Amino acid sequence: MAKMKKVLLMLLKGGNSQGEVAAVLHVSKRDVSEAAKAIREHNLTYEEILGMDPAAVEDKLFPKGSRGRKKNDAYLQPDMGLYVERKKKRHKLLVKQFWQEYCSAALAQGKLAYSYQSFCEQFSAEAERLGATRHFRHTPGEKAYIDWAGDVAKLTDKITGRTTRVYVLVVVLPFSGLFWAHGFTDMRQQSWLEGHMAAFEMFGGVPRMLVPDNCATATDRGSTYETLINKDYERFAEHYGTAVVPARVRRPRDKSTAEGTVNLVEEWIVAPSSEMRFYTLEEFNEFCDERVAWLNSRPFSARDGSRGELFEAEEAEQLQPLPLERYEMCRWCYPVVSPDYHITIDYMHYSVPHTLIGRTLEAKVTASKVAVYDDGELVCEHKRMTGKKNQYETFDEHMPPNHRDVGSPWSRERFTSWAAKIGPETEATIARVLDSRRIVEQAFVPCRNILGLSKRYAPQLLEAACAQVNALGALPSYTGVKNALLSIKADTERKQAARASAASSAASGEQLVDRAAHAGRLRGADAYRRREGRDAD
Repeated sequence: MAKMKKVLLMLLKGGNSQGEVAAVLHVSKRDVSEAAKAIREHNLTYEEILGMDPAAVEDKLFPKGSRGRKKNDAYLQPDMGLYVERKKKRHKLLVKQFWQEYCSAALAQGKLAYSYQSFCEQFSAEAERLGATRHFRHTPGEKAYIDWAGDVAKLTDKITGRTTRVYVLVVVLPFSGLFWAHGFTDMRQQSWLEGHMAAFEMFGGVPRMLVPDNCATATDRGSTYETLINKDYERFAEHYGTAVVPARVRRPRDKSTAEGTVNLVEEWIVAPSSEMRFYTLEEFNEFCDERVAWLNSRPFSARDGSRGELFEAEEAEQLQPLPLERYEMCRWCYPVVSPDYHITIDYMHYSVPHTLIGRTLEAKVTASKVAVYDDGELVCEHKRMTGKKNQYETFDEHMPPNHRDVGSPWSRERFTSWAAKIGPETEATIARVLDSRRIVEQAFVPCRNILGLSKRYAPQLLEAACAQVNALGALPSYTGVKNALLSIKADTERKQAARASAASSAASGEQLVDRAAHAGRLRGADAYRRREGRDAD
């Protein structure tokens, strides 16, 4: 049920063909066609569908038995086979010319005509069915192929002479062949997405579909028949209003244009760079920009014009507009909500509603903020904290009611009273922990943990440990107090063992002397004098 709602929303949002919607949402083209018809018949709006329950969408718009209705005869059906044959005989004929002829014929017959985009999709499908060459299958503004070049360039350190690898990312529009290429010192997610943004800005728009190779920055591990799109990449695509449809594994025809352009980049950019010396990435990319501009303006070998001219004439206007803001680079993490209703990211603590304690949430971390999600729904946003570790940011609305009640079991008065029963040093330690937090509730967990040591060890040991920590002047923590306590305990046990051993040794020595004297085995001085006399004789 929820699938049809997603289909409707994606169609109403615009920017994607019916085929693309079917591929992205893993539904049949018939379902997408039915959704498009429902939009026309009911004059649906994005906001209307967004506010409807998925079950209501299904019951209202797609009642049982309504699927599979006859195709709308209001549209003139083009003879695509004829157009494909004409194209095969005369390569210089443009698909746009065929579409204009078709529109004139539809007008003359009093019927509706398909849009240029839809016409191109039907033409491509028929060309592929008839085994036409690959350039027939591309629709202007439809796709961009993305891949890393297999060969690498190098940077040289001026001082040490050591080299650093440069990986070249290639983004190509298969209809016109216009491409963008730049070098990066790694193949990580940030470089991957920055390359996409730079390519879109060079094109002046966004294609409706991205076709990457199955690299780790684009896809997660899947089977031959099911490819899982990387979540970060999927969110990036949503920001730019495009869809990600990875090329199938071991299907080179899916990305033949990309591979051809990659070969071009390796031949005219990477290979010549091996005979040159670049000291910075900026220097290499300046060389790269010059070569890309030259290759895009170079005339085709088998037809009129160039990549740049074909792009400006037929493809530029078919691209989707760039969003108002660039995609903000981010990373996603999955923290667990602690008992004090905070999540920890980069040693900083951010509050969430206390009802989420124990849940694993999603956190989008950017340079400026931390956005927290629960099952895709935004929970809250925090300004990202920097500087000293273990800072807290707590929103009042996230606190449970009992944490604002001073008479509750979790209160400053309770922890202070508990500490006073152990000793003045413990009381001082707890007071310092409580005073170190802007929101006193943030200190309740560490106070409970510190005072809980008195249940596992002698209270005197905790008092001595607190005295040691207080003398150091550092902010008390559970780990610091516990380590001090264990150190004192171990030292005390060593001293006790040493004293016991000394006492035992002394007692053993006295007994030996007494036993020897008692047995008469001790000789006096006279015995040695008599022996000396005998030796003299």
